[in-house]
Amino acid sequence: MANSCRTVLVGCGGMGRQHLKIIQKMPDFEIAGICDVFDEALAVAGDTFGVSDRYADFECMYDETRPDLVVVATQTRGHHAPAVAALQRGISVLCEKPIAIDPGEADEMVAAAAASGAKLAVNQQSHVSSAVLTARDMVRRGDIGQVVLVRGRNKSGRRSGNEFTEMGTHVADMMMRFGGVPSWCSGNVWYQGRLADVNDVMEAKEMSPRDRDSGLVAGDRAAAQYGFEDGVLGEIHFPGFQASMSENYGVDVVGTEGQLSVRASGRVGHALWHLPRPMEGLPGGHGDWAPVASVGSEAADSIARMYRQVVEAIESGTDPPSSGADARTAFEMILGIYQSHREGGRRVALPLSDRRHPLEAWRDETSDSVRK
Repeated sequence: MANSCRTVLVGCGGMGRQHLKIIQKMPDFEIAGICDVFDEALAVAGDTFGVSDRYADFECMYDETRPDLVVVATQTRGHHAPAVAALQRGISVLCEKPIAIDPGEADEMVAAAAASGAKLAVNQQSHVSSAVLTARDMVRRGDIGQVVLVRGRNKSGRRSGNEFTEMGTHVADMMMRFGGVPSWCSGNVWYQGRLADVNDVMEAKEMSPRDRDSGLVAGDRAAAQYGFEDGVLGEIHFPGFQASMSENYGVDVVGTEGQLSVRASGRVGHALWHLPRPMEGLPGGHGDWAPVASVGSEAADSIARMYRQVVEAIESGTDPPSSGADARTAFEMILGIYQSHREGGRRVALPLSDRRHPLEAWRDETSDSVRK
């Protein structure tokens, strides 16, 4: 791009305004237009950030502003349509997470990018956080020996799909940075102290009216294991705690000769620690955990880095960070828990063979069985 990256935004809610705040501070980016179906959200964002080109129709905005990059910051149900419309026009997209409502929509987004050559990235910004990158370099150097386990850590504080998919896909993406691509998932979901059943399937807004629309959800607790490359085991837990704890958010990487612990939240003062032995030992005996320096904060700096690397990918023709294909895999790591649960907790292959949402398939097939 000769001068600056002409960027437009679809979705002017809270997340969209965070993007505008970051873009406005980046000298190589120009906000060329904003779009929202709600007049009030459009007005607030436009007035706050001094954007005069405002649209209710994203296709009209694309055609009139001819941007280099589209940022999709709607709620999850609104990701697919504006992303595909941009990609089909050859315009690259940075989409909020999770990538889509179901695997079928994610497939169409990835296919649209492949067909046009435009880039599709998903804003799982911990993918490029300084702590994650430093930890990955340490693993590659052999500082903890051979990786045997990658443990995902969640914040809690949100319910079901809002915790599982909205935050879980962040954690799944970080797990993939150390484990590679998973080939299977085994998990279970609980609701109100018992294993969830098909009658517990509901829309995310029904379970959490004030949270984001994440599509179909079930349960308030979950746990899963994954099989990664080279025999690496993965595990993730959603304990369902009501209180949120940013200090718990990240990944642990356990090797044959040591451990790394990454905390990806921007609210912690330090983000990476190294233990020079594979097992912790007795509780309280962790005095040899050593902090490891990494450059930059783990919040706004990571998002700005994501923007810069997406532009680099556009210019060089390389894959962007947290590409559509990568984000689809992270999304299926979470949906795989639902699929495994409905099959009694057995291992299910990833990627999922049925491209419907597992909860939609479960509910539909149960209804068909009842009718018969």
